[in-house]
Amino acid sequence: MAEKVKRLYVDEMSFRLRLRRLIWRVVYLFLFRPTPRFIVFDRWRLFLLRRFGARIGKGSRVAPDCFVWAPWNLEMGNYACLAEGVDCYTIGPLKMGDYTTVSQRAFICTASHEIKTKARRLFSRPITICDHAWVAAEAFVGPGVTIGEGSVVGARSVVVRDIEPWKVVGGNPARVLKDRTLSEDQLDR
Repeated sequence: MAEKVKRLYVDEMSFRLRLRRLIWRVVYLFLFRPTPRFIVFDRWRLFLLRRFGARIGKGSRVAPDCFVWAPWNLEMGNYACLAEGVDCYTIGPLKMGDYTTVSQRAFICTASHEIKTKARRLFSRPITICDHAWVAAEAFVGPGVTIGEGSVVGARSVVVRDIEPWKVVGGNPARVLKDRTLSEDQLDR
């Protein structure tokens, strides 16, 4: 089975990248993480992420204890949310569409290790969470996954394959549980 995205191997991080990561880590620990959950501080956290290269739409929110490994690989649409305790291991790109939510303590992982060799080289593949999708609490989303528009990933699910639009999935590994349908009063919103 051919992979839809070529694996990007991360054999050695450049000195410049390591320095950038170190500076981000210090900023995260002293200026981002200690902030309370008030609107004014939400804006401050988004400002810090943007200063480090994140592309974030209007109305988006990021909790103070959400950790983004490399903000320059984060793209959030309008009204997207990263909740408390979310871990975004963004060695590769993470793209979140409009009105997406990643709930408490979920792990979004764009990288892993090659298991076909003894060297276990690190590789990265992008993750896309399409518009109106929701990744529930403590779920794991692996490298290269696309979560289709309007889909819901159940709590503590493990997603290692693409999810079709408007599906509800759950389990380990995640499998389709049912179609997601909106009630009549929600269709025009």
